[in-house]
Amino acid sequence: MAMLNTLPLPDNLVWDNEQDFKPWAFSKQRAVNGALNVQAVALHYGRPIKLTGSWISRSELEQLQALESEPLVPRALTLASQTFTVLFDLEAGGIEARPLFKCTVATPDDLFDLTLNFITVEPV
Repeated sequence: MAMLNTLPLPDNLVWDNEQDFKPWAFSKQRAVNGALNVQAVALHYGRPIKLTGSWISRSELEQLQALESEPLVPRALTLASQTFTVLFDLEAGGIEARPLFKCTVATPDDLFDLTLNFITVEPV
């Protein structure tokens, strides 16, 4: 079961970009003599985590949005057997929720298509 701190997340969330992260910062440039200078350093944090593919009720969404309203507070994200220290990645969209059905009167049971964008940070 996926969890954000003690808040359970929907079961059908898929880690959409799990294999996209390259754990290296890499640069290359030419010196004035034509030599190629290559530098690489390992990245320990800053991995984006995008979770998609699930629905969430308005009441559950509001609980997540309350956490997102404190964007600099690190959270424990548990996915299967892995735990990450994360922040909401507001540059990537943070919490993205689109209603499944348009309605004029909101209820706590209204469903939303959910995408969560996180970024890993150093544990505190």
